[in-house]
Amino acid sequence: MDTAPSSGAQTPSSTVSSATSATTASTTSQTESTSTLTRKVPLDFLHFQDLFSTTGTPSNTSAQSPLWYILTTAVLLSFHKEKLVGDLWTYLASCLEINASDDELLATARRIREACLKASTLVGFPRAINALFALKTAIDTTHPSISTIFSSDTSLRSDLDASAKYDRGMAFFRQIYQKHTSRVLATMDTTSGGDLTHFAINCIYGELLSEHSIIGGLETGLLEFICCLADGCGPQAKGHFFGSLNLGAGNEMLRASVQLTEDLAQQLKLPCPWKEEDVAAEFRFLDKVMRP
Repeated sequence: MDTAPSSGAQTPSSTVSSATSATTASTTSQTESTSTLTRKVPLDFLHFQDLFSTTGTPSNTSAQSPLWYILTTAVLLSFHKEKLVGDLWTYLASCLEINASDDELLATARRIREACLKASTLVGFPRAINALFALKTAIDTTHPSISTIFSSDTSLRSDLDASAKYDRGMAFFRQIYQKHTSRVLATMDTTSGGDLTHFAINCIYGELLSEHSIIGGLETGLLEFICCLADGCGPQAKGHFFGSLNLGAGNEMLRASVQLTEDLAQQLKLPCPWKEEDVAAEFRFLDKVMRP
């Protein structure tokens, strides 16, 4: 009875099978390698920082303004890249390392944390949870000594009673919408049976957004704007664009905020939702600051 060759020679079918397997393995390996390299390309945080080098808020000089990393945090959450908040902290910590005191490092960490919290109502609570975990993990790695202090912080919001939260929520809402406040509230009332208005004023604004000890009103307004922009929500982005103007933002600051959002999308290889053909008309208000 004949036996199969044992000399190591392969039949044509086995040769094809082996070649196919080798090609598949090679392609898979190359794909995984490319994917790994893509994931490991760091974001150019210095570029985002430079966008705001000539802008400043009333409480900060342009060189020291934390606005760029507050907004970067919010945009990362908006683009579903919240885990990169840890990379943002690592970059900031390395920049501050030489001369910064623990108080300065803590102030930076608290601003990022507050940006995550304030963005949560705009981009999704789970995104904020993931971002806060990424931030805490990064701080544990780079600065375990301040991580303990950071973790022992107490709530900024729990001691305020309900009426005080309502009052400050309505006050901040009016600052943003000014003469349009009544119309916006009426629209929310009629579309939700009043619940949306109650939730917005008491919870979103009263509890969360009107707390300004870490991130001020102007920075909060810009955060709202770029979250809506990054999510492609035209009417809301428009409202908060003009709301930011009402809060004191200048054209240069708004231009830098839009550019940050666009450049971050490009670095992440993501589309810019506000440039999609079916919604582009809703974002023509951006021409006010983006066109020369």
